Amino acid sequence: MPFFIYKAMREDGTSFTDEAMAADAAELRRELEGRGYLVLSLTKKKASMRGGSGASAKDFLLFNQEFATLVKAGLPILQSLEILQKRTENPRFRSALENIIHDIKGGSALSDAMAKHPSYFSPLYTSTVQAGEKSGALVAVLKRFIVYQKKMIAVISKVKMSLAYPIFLVVALLAVLTLFFLYIIPNFTQMYSDQSGSLPLLTSLLIAFTEMLTRSAPFILAGLVALGIGMSMWRKTDAGRTAIDGLKFKIPLVRSLITQYLMAQITRTLATVLRGGIPLVQALDTTAGVVSNKIMARKIAEARALVTEGVSLANAFERTRLAPDMTVRMIEVGESSGDLPEMLEDVADFYDQEVENRLTTLTTMIEPVLMLSMGLIMAVIVVALYLPIFEMRSRLK
Repeated sequence: MPFFIYKAMREDGTSFTDEAMAADAAELRRELEGRGYLVLSLTKKKASMRGGSGASAKDFLLFNQEFATLVKAGLPILQSLEILQKRTENPRFRSALENIIHDIKGGSALSDAMAKHPSYFSPLYTSTVQAGEKSGALVAVLKRFIVYQKKMIAVISKVKMSLAYPIFLVVALLAVLTLFFLYIIPNFTQMYSDQSGSLPLLTSLLIAFTEMLTRSAPFILAGLVALGIGMSMWRKTDAGRTAIDGLKFKIPLVRSLITQYLMAQITRTLATVLRGGIPLVQALDTTAGVVSNKIMARKIAEARALVTEGVSLANAFERTRLAPDMTVRMIEVGESSGDLPEMLEDVADFYDQEVENRLTTLTTMIEPVLMLSMGLIMAVIVVALYLPIFEMRSRLK
């Protein structure tokens, strides 16, 4: 569902700006008016704004650490939020906290107030907070969520760091090729313009390709921009995201890496929710909403349906082919021993290590391949450019 930015006025006359997720603007307007707000403006949030307006993972981790510390110190939830709201630098996150404080003063539970701001507080977070409120162990729940956050941030950081150098090499190669094709090769083409009929085949092919590329550059650029915009719009649809998520499992070099990363995400999320005291069926619902792959999310929903029929979690995972055999056996042991969350955490730790090992292996393989490819491409271009000069010298001898 799309996100909307709105400005509204409360019954006491104070106005605020916030964002929310809804099927359409009319539905959100009805919801806000039903809560007693006067909607002053309501606009759909642009895709390019979505990533930067919410609290970042590290900022949200800091918020949770401070919130847990304040509550543990004995401060009431309302006073803790008021302190954090004043210290928050992100204006929209500050506005969200202000609305949460206002709702709590009006009698709402903390989890219900947070659930109205899904761009900052995910269903996973609000579900665990709700479990903490019901059990009276909010601090323990927050601490478990902080551990979960730290581990997920660490895994994502490792993935980004492992991919940074290969991406840099590809960008560098494209920059060098652009320089050659748009500046260096055209200069050589002018030098060889009077002997085009006697140029070596390799040089002629390079010059012809460069001329075609130069003439078509505006059209190629426009096509790439149009393709990028089209792909960006398509991937936001359910069909597009499902197709892309399914394609990830068919790429030979990375499909096992994707599977291991998703299994780590699924098992760690499920363990965190179960640790909070949430029933298994509801925990599977929450995990399906958090997992970053539509194909896996659908399989979790299928497993959840089997669990509601009385099937064990291990059997449900096996029948839906959600997890490899080893994972299914470990979950089965966890169910038998009565400590499923601990076993799920062990499985997540195992997959985290596997992801790290496979990333190391892949980058070790990719880097020399990229370097060799860059060297070969540049060597072919240089040889093609200087081949006429070499032939000219040989004829003069």
